[in-house]
Amino acid sequence: MPDNLLSFTNDSLTKLDHSIHDKIEGSLIDNFIHELQNHLTKLQSSYLLNSMSQHTILTFAKYDGNFAVCFDYNDKKIYYMPQKNIVGSKPEPGEVLKWHSPGKFYVDYTGIPAEENKIDSYLQECSIAT
Repeated sequence: MPDNLLSFTNDSLTKLDHSIHDKIEGSLIDNFIHELQNHLTKLQSSYLLNSMSQHTILTFAKYDGNFAVCFDYNDKKIYYMPQKNIVGSKPEPGEVLKWHSPGKFYVDYTGIPAEENKIDSYLQECSIAT
């Protein structure tokens, strides 16, 4: 799905949410809009993985549904990677993921892992890549 369509859809949902939020706050529709926004943001982030260079290194933080939450601490960006895009063994928190092919990564056991107890603070310093 093209990134500009994802951006347009997510922006449109945000405008809709802002215009009617006070009237529907806490309702099933409000919850649906927020879940859809959350999912579209993850898709936008995962779409960016296809254009990363072969020198890209990410740190795995945790799983969120069908996504692996990863971050690039140097760029302060968080990426949502579909778990199916992880080649080989599944990572543990703090392990390094290295570029394998466009959009796909593998656990690089030669990389220096992040300390697991610091991952949450690292994530707080980052923003979601969109």
